[in-house]
Amino acid sequence: MPEYRMNLMVCAGTGCVSNKSLRVKEALEREIEKRELQDEVEVVTTGCNGFCAQGPIMVVHPDGIFYQLLTEEDAPEVVEEHVLKGRPVKRLMYIPPKEESPIPRMEDIGFFKKQQLIALSNRGTISPDNIEEYIARDGYRALAKALTQMTPEGMIEEIKKSGLRGRGGAGFPTGLKWEFCSKAPGNEKYVICNAD
Repeated sequence: MPEYRMNLMVCAGTGCVSNKSLRVKEALEREIEKRELQDEVEVVTTGCNGFCAQGPIMVVHPDGIFYQLLTEEDAPEVVEEHVLKGRPVKRLMYIPPKEESPIPRMEDIGFFKKQQLIALSNRGTISPDNIEEYIARDGYRALAKALTQMTPEGMIEEIKKSGLRGRGGAGFPTGLKWEFCSKAPGNEKYVICNAD
């Protein structure tokens, strides 16, 4: 797998895609190719970053610069200023309400700052369409352990201890959902899961 000096991570979550993030990605790719930078700079789609109201979103690595509300028309400026000249484009950075100064890095934005990512630790860093990227970051390691070293009851207890909850409005405890399903009569059971 080639190493790039810069990765442009374009969100391809539902909210960003509905705001044309894939067109932004294509425009960035055209600009990268036009300047013959495709061996140095990679443009990648990632899973949802969660800040959908600010989409389309892009994070530039390795410096972690966060861009928001992108359009196709922004691509030439981003490539010229940030990629080529090393000058992040301030007008595309997030500015908190009631403030005047942009916050360049994603990790310093209030929405992201206090988040402790566990299940979503790869959010915005890998392509949701590339299983090899997930496996390379220890994806499925917990599943392998659950299938080879744990009983169904042990799995349920582990999930209950973790405090894992659904991401919907109710935040329902996942361990309880699994326990209810396990104790329900019958051999064929279904758990409804919104996994977007």
